Amino acid sequence: MGEEIVTVLVDGKQWTAFRRVMVRASFRDAARSFHIDIAAEPGPVVTARVFGAGAEIDILANGDLLCRGYVDRYKPRLTEHSQAEIAVSGRSRSQDFIDSSAVHPTGHFKNKTLVEIAREIHDGSVIDTDQVLEKIKSHQLTPGEGAFSVIEKLARSRGLWPVGQADGSILLTVAGKGRNGPLLEGVNCLSLEADHNWSGRHSKVIVRAQQPWGHGPDALEIEAEARDAEVKRNRPVIIIQDDDSDKSRAGKRARHRRDSEAGNSLKANVKVQGFRDDAGALWTPGNLSFTDSPFLDVSQDMAIETVTWSQERGKGTDTAISLTDPRALGGKGKARKGGKVGEAWKTEAGEE
Repeated sequence: MGEEIVTVLVDGKQWTAFRRVMVRASFRDAARSFHIDIAAEPGPVVTARVFGAGAEIDILANGDLLCRGYVDRYKPRLTEHSQAEIAVSGRSRSQDFIDSSAVHPTGHFKNKTLVEIAREIHDGSVIDTDQVLEKIKSHQLTPGEGAFSVIEKLARSRGLWPVGQADGSILLTVAGKGRNGPLLEGVNCLSLEADHNWSGRHSKVIVRAQQPWGHGPDALEIEAEARDAEVKRNRPVIIIQDDDSDKSRAGKRARHRRDSEAGNSLKANVKVQGFRDDAGALWTPGNLSFTDSPFLDVSQDMAIETVTWSQERGKGTDTAISLTDPRALGGKGKARKGGKVGEAWKTEAGEE
């Protein structure tokens, strides 16, 4: 791979006098974040004018956008040896939606999709989706509720993830829709670690819910369950659905929780040189990557959960990648033929 040229644009002006640039993107976060350590030249006054709080910022790598957002914090520091250090940090444009309260004249929605609700509770909503969204029959806001908390709660109960994008928008999606190149022990991994952790898995996930209208068992005694065939001990968990539901959605919630627990029981962290795979694509949250490490006892498709792209003067360019089984992020987990951990992910429906 060739050299990675990182460019910082502030209010449309290019800036190159930095010591370190770091951008973090996670499938679990609706906003990307950045941190820049800036050389004080040509002086803190000029730097403060450029990077003042609220300034619009783009961070690019070889022309590819990593993060579009706003400066949140500007922190100058002068050491006892008169060394000037300036740290700048912020988040992507979606921070406004995340930090704002839901504002709506009635607080009640009927037959709206998640994207439609988002656009009604926050002017200038940056939420979109690549999924087919069902209409939500009825939803009532809680007074003072945050705009993002409304969408996150409704999205997660439907197996969707609100993920921060490079352009500052939020995408409602699932993992596994894209793919990066492989991560191979002894080939392109500078360091590796894994965590095989079953402490969060349950033998049976039970979801109980009620509808805000109607009567009888179908409205007031909704229950569905999903079983994890690999957990042999008696470890049930009960989930109370806190929004409008029916038997079908309760079953989907139970299966989603079961699969998330199974997926979260395998995680790995890998550091690689550069920002890109062998094909030149940026390592991207939500993408799958075949990961093979005999030492870690992992040989299967893994979903990229978080990436941290980092370039530091004198130390080079690297990417720290956090991985998990795809089902932890709403994708489909399936070990490759011969995968060492494939047997650990057997689950059965067991739904009523």
